[in-house]
Amino acid sequence: MEVSDYNSWRYRLMKNYLKFMHEQLLVRRRYTTGMEKLPKKGERYFIVCNHQNTANDPLNIVFSLPQRQHVCALARANVFTVNPVFTRFLYWIGLLPAFRFGWEGAEGLENNFESFDIVAERINAGFPVIVFPEAGHTQGHYLDRFTTGTVRMAFHAAKSNGWQEDVKIVPTAHHYSDYFDVRTDFLWSISDPISLKPYYKEYQEHPNSVMRNLTQEMRDCIQHMMLDEGCDDYEEKDYLRRSALNPATLKQLPLPEHLEADRQFISQLNENPEKATILQLTAKLRKLEQKAGIDDSTVAQRPGWLKTGLWMILLLVLLPCWVVSLWPHAICYSLPPRLIHEDRMFTNSYRYVMSVLLLYPLFALLTLLAMGIGWGLWWQALVWILLWIPSGKYAWWYYQRLRQTKRALCYLLKPDCIKDIEGIRREILLRVESLEFIDNNEIKRGIYQRHNP
Repeated sequence: MEVSDYNSWRYRLMKNYLKFMHEQLLVRRRYTTGMEKLPKKGERYFIVCNHQNTANDPLNIVFSLPQRQHVCALARANVFTVNPVFTRFLYWIGLLPAFRFGWEGAEGLENNFESFDIVAERINAGFPVIVFPEAGHTQGHYLDRFTTGTVRMAFHAAKSNGWQEDVKIVPTAHHYSDYFDVRTDFLWSISDPISLKPYYKEYQEHPNSVMRNLTQEMRDCIQHMMLDEGCDDYEEKDYLRRSALNPATLKQLPLPEHLEADRQFISQLNENPEKATILQLTAKLRKLEQKAGIDDSTVAQRPGWLKTGLWMILLLVLLPCWVVSLWPHAICYSLPPRLIHEDRMFTNSYRYVMSVLLLYPLFALLTLLAMGIGWGLWWQALVWILLWIPSGKYAWWYYQRLRQTKRALCYLLKPDCIKDIEGIRREILLRVESLEFIDNNEIKRGIYQRHNP
């Protein structure tokens, strides 16, 4: 895609459509911190970030920025080999292939030179470029090792402008309230830019040491902003963090404040002398709660028969409306993840890409033709299609409430299992320190922006 194409009406229309569907389908609340630290429009800079949730990471960055700011991004090279039509689409929306040693081998790395030249052209034209220095996504809330490719690419852009203009690297960090469900909260934190101009001369004399040092500085900065639970014993630590044994879970905090509380919780856990015992008990707790079909919040709330019964009656009354609202959302929600065989982190990426580019347009056409040709209800079909967004939100609310009511029933119908669960929870509570919230930190004072899609 040529730089001039970013101002075409086709590109703007596609970007607006992609953003609208992304905000309505996947995002419930969006938060940003440090937006004022981003360089001004037209400056030369790279946006670097931790990589956790595949295609949603670059999308959330792009859609957090002002709509008229055009951003390019590097993506794994193998997605450019799906089919020629899809490859042309990826280039058209501003993606460029990144060849990685662990996937394409040493020979594949030579193909990066072409991408480096295109990146340098776009950086020097004033278009930011998104890069994920981990060269792959993690499987949770932790940070992997960084490659030096990002810094190398930034210096290549500086060399392309004759070392005359400053090129900056902006460390940023993602945080998600949930990786696998829709209508979740998202936080993007931005740190102070790292200016490369002071290192130009040193880089030309000692490139490897400069790249290593800047890469480490960039990684330390990102790690400081994100929730890094570490990959060791991750399942147990993350389950405990999301359980009601973490006070932040039941306080319904906004995501930026929740992140700070979670960081304190994980820090206390790592420093706890009984950490190994706590994690062993958490593994037992997780197994028992999954077997019982409940989550830890349900155990903490201790639902009663009266409230559960009232919800069952209300859900029964609303059932016909829910059944109607399932078209076509149930297919768009359930079909794409079934195509995933190994990596669960692709769940919402599959949902979004397939639904937006294929399923919703296809089902809209089928609905219009079926109702129009079959019954002559052309305008009624159009109205129904236009109501898909609110009906989809209703369908998701009902589904969530149905799952909560089911868990409440499991809690009430399995008293013996609940007794064992509560016993393990008491043992964990004896070993987990109470989490104290800091009332006067910057996050508590609301130094973040919230955007409701």
